[in-house]
Amino acid sequence: MSTSDLKIDLITQITSITDKVRLKELLQILKFESESSIYVTNNEEKEAISIAQNQIKNGEYISHEDFQKDIKKWLSK
Repeated sequence: MSTSDLKIDLITQITSITDKVRLKELLQILKFESESSIYVTNNEEKEAISIAQNQIKNGEYISHEDFQKDIKKWLSK
């Protein structure tokens, strides 16, 4: 698929999205990819990062491998 084809496909997909939140997320991703500036987190993101860091410190996590096993078990049910 050529670059032009990819752009057309992307535009087609975007124009079919009606969810404003999803469109904002896509815009944020595109801006992040095109900017060389530092990404600034909002308060909600900072809180989520802090919670995740505390969970890691407390051993409240599973490995990627174990997670994949859990997903396979869940999907086979």
